[in-house]
Amino acid sequence: MKEAIGFSSEGLAEHVAFARYRELYAQGADVVRLDGPFRARVTGWRFRHLLLFDRHLSGMAHAREERVQADGFDHIVLHHVLSGTLVGHPRSGFERAGPGDIVFLDTRRGHRTEARDLHMITASIARDLVHAALGSLGALHGQVAHAPDTAMLGDFLQSLVRHAPMLDDGHDRAFARALIELLPTALGGPRDVAVEARRQDHLRRETVDRLIDREIADPQLTGTAIAERVGLSRATLYRLYERNGGIARYVRHRRVDAVRRALEGAVPVSLDELARAYGLGDAAGLTRAFRAEHDVDPDAYRTRMRQGQADSATLGARRWNGWMSELD
Repeated sequence: MKEAIGFSSEGLAEHVAFARYRELYAQGADVVRLDGPFRARVTGWRFRHLLLFDRHLSGMAHAREERVQADGFDHIVLHHVLSGTLVGHPRSGFERAGPGDIVFLDTRRGHRTEARDLHMITASIARDLVHAALGSLGALHGQVAHAPDTAMLGDFLQSLVRHAPMLDDGHDRAFARALIELLPTALGGPRDVAVEARRQDHLRRETVDRLIDREIADPQLTGTAIAERVGLSRATLYRLYERNGGIARYVRHRRVDAVRRALEGAVPVSLDELARAYGLGDAAGLTRAFRAEHDVDPDAYRTRMRQGQADSATLGARRWNGWMSELD
């Protein structure tokens, strides 16, 4: 089953609902109250290469004008409007989008959007995957694609939302490949002739990811060992993961990601056991690695998550923050 978050303003006083919704998005956007009634219902799921959200919103704006440099988010956002209106802003690069439209936004760029009786699917997609599909992303921010060009990609996103609660991690690579094929259909095709080389790089990364998943308990899973086992030169391997800070940093990131999910589980497991299970040596090594990525000790993180179980907004905010930092 996919990791999920959920939030609903139903049954809450409007000022309480808005405060909790703002908490949910506190790490990624400033949420501003607009005129008219405030309503929000959000369900989200985490996949390896994308975060998927089904969102019913009205009476608020989301702004990423001051946070771009601070939070370091580095992915592409797609908003697929199903009903209502998504209103843009000069820095967002578009004026408005309606039913059937898909808006592309770059989290490296500032933007502001307003929700007017809006139902949309939002997908936050790893930059490398979008680059593999489209090529140059320089002019992507603020583009609005319209029906019928959006039909196939829109149908795919809606299908993901319908089936997400029943899917497990084994489906993630298939969805990534589908997105590589479908993203260009909404925008008139790949943007340069190097698309096949980029897709081959993506497949090579998938092969490496499968090896890491299988051998994650091995503390000797070095760049040299990975290159030998998947049949790549060390130069190619390091090039593939240059944007991630190198293959060693990427492996450590994947280990910490696995630990975070385990800490959120219902069954308590000692830090020493988790360290052995995910190749981090001992409890001290796990703590150093976890603190470096999440700025909190793993025991404190586990305690916070358990304290937040009864509060969907608090739990959702903590889980969402972890998702955003781990998106690759």
